[in-house]
Amino acid sequence: MSAPRPGSWPPPRMTILGRRVSSFQVCGAVGLVVATTLVSVLTWHLRLPLWIVPCLLASGLATAFVLAMATKVLTGQETLVFYHHEIAILATSALLLQALGAPVLRVLDLNALWLGAFLVFGRQGCLMVGCCHGRPHHWGVRYSESHAGEGFPACYVGVRLFPVQGLESLLVAAIVVAGSAIAWRGAPAGSVLALHGVSYCAVRIGLEELRGDAARPYWGRFSEAQWTSAVLMAAVRAGEWQGRLPRADWHFGVGLATAIGLAVLALTGRARHRILAPRHADEVARLLQALARSPHGPIAVRRTSQAFGVSCQALGSVDGRPSTLYALSHAGRALDDREARVLSGLIANLVGARGARALLRGARGIFHLIVRDTPR
Repeated sequence: MSAPRPGSWPPPRMTILGRRVSSFQVCGAVGLVVATTLVSVLTWHLRLPLWIVPCLLASGLATAFVLAMATKVLTGQETLVFYHHEIAILATSALLLQALGAPVLRVLDLNALWLGAFLVFGRQGCLMVGCCHGRPHHWGVRYSESHAGEGFPACYVGVRLFPVQGLESLLVAAIVVAGSAIAWRGAPAGSVLALHGVSYCAVRIGLEELRGDAARPYWGRFSEAQWTSAVLMAAVRAGEWQGRLPRADWHFGVGLATAIGLAVLALTGRARHRILAPRHADEVARLLQALARSPHGPIAVRRTSQAFGVSCQALGSVDGRPSTLYALSHAGRALDDREARVLSGLIANLVGARGARALLRGARGIFHLIVRDTPR
């Protein structure tokens, strides 16, 4: 798996005033300015007290800092999880607003927009540095050794990954625009909060299926973020049913479609999920990296934690292009057709085959994948 030259797009660091700064930090700073400006304009338009903006800003930054430090102390790692920060910031803001006698729901609408606008640029920062990255794909962005030096997984250097961060940024931008429009028109207090909750939860549940970073926890078939999204969406619907939030009929449709989608994911595609799950895909990437270090040595089968086995052998030139033969198997049983197709597709994406491959059934449940090198 070859890597693009260091310094290629997207750059993990930018030079500003002669100083090298993390692209993630730059995007975060821009997002903070844009989000605060948006909320300030809406606060003025809705004739709300202007002191609300600095209060929300100070409360949000303080909550984010405390949560980040607490996470680092408890886990030993500096980890930023958007859902954790969003829930903590909204809860802290609600308590502060209630203590100050401010209109809680109306200002939480603005807070939701503040968080959404910040996330739009935050995900662009993720795209630049490679965190929260997507799964291996035949189309996408490739990260270099300079990104690995900043903490990006070395096994994915040079591999095309679906730009899920960019897609999330675009979808959240659409939610922020829609929420800003209904806030500008003076929609009932809580309308923007409900819209943001239902829309972003639905988006996040879907996008989690495209995420490829292996560090996120999974509970059964679904990730922590998917479970959190489902609970938050149910909470918004419960709030609407109880009259605590303005009711919107289309929210029911989105909730029903999301529930059906989760049920379908839970009942189908188990082999696909088992193989493409971020932690297992990460294992396969590392396995291929190890095999690539000795393509002309003794043929050895390396296995993942799920007992899928892969070996490889250089074939020389086929149709005028260097080719590699991969043998795919499973310990203790025959590999079935679907597993072979999914595993071969993952390998092809990891080595950059871009469709130039052939999958053949061999004896004893072993499949053979021939990958012809193609120009990148």
